[in-house]
Amino acid sequence: MDRPRESGIERLRSGILEMIRELGLSFGDRLPTEKEMVERFQVSRPTLREALKLLEQDAIIDVHQGKGRFLAAGALLTIARPITRFESVSQMVASHGYTAETRLLGFTTVPADAETAPRLAVPEGTPLVRVERLRSSGGQPLVYSIDWLPKALVEGTEATPDWSGSLVALLAGAGRGPVASTAMVRAVTLPPEAARLHGLEEFGPALLIEEVCYAADGTRVIYAMDYHRGSAFSFSFVRK
Repeated sequence: MDRPRESGIERLRSGILEMIRELGLSFGDRLPTEKEMVERFQVSRPTLREALKLLEQDAIIDVHQGKGRFLAAGALLTIARPITRFESVSQMVASHGYTAETRLLGFTTVPADAETAPRLAVPEGTPLVRVERLRSSGGQPLVYSIDWLPKALVEGTEATPDWSGSLVALLAGAGRGPVASTAMVRAVTLPPEAARLHGLEEFGPALLIEEVCYAADGTRVIYAMDYHRGSAFSFSFVRK
């Protein structure tokens, strides 16, 4: 399986989308000038134009000769935080307007088995850290998560890593921060044992995002199963 890599142009494309969100631009609004964006992102004009070309191909921006670049109709869906955007669960929860509290349900070292080993491209028996967490807001459970990551990636980073915090940030501190992922999405219910053990019988239908996260060099760094409470979240899709 090919490992996804995020090029400098793709990162700049993501940066421009983030700028659009920060500036609160909407359909028909004009983007900052090339000069302003070159200074903002500290890149050359040819590099900037390559990233802008990607956004034009995705129908996110329109180019009006002699007038500038403007947000197209496609931007309305793209800026609505589609499910295809890579971000941590904490970022996603915050983007939906929740102030999340994270409860660490448990963490342990386990050997990679027939299911997790191929997901992380490691031999069976490789030591993995299994982290189980629950994100809630105002006492309402929102996301039940199980993550596996190779133990070798975090050895020597901290005496005792904060497993209740962001795994993305933890791995970034080790030089292995994830930048992209591949994912499968399906509608499910929580595993009965997890629902019973953690008092989540009223969680209801869930949207399971099963995800493999990659560092910039293509290394697989996290295998995640995130159960999003169906009544609390919605995601947008772009269809072309």
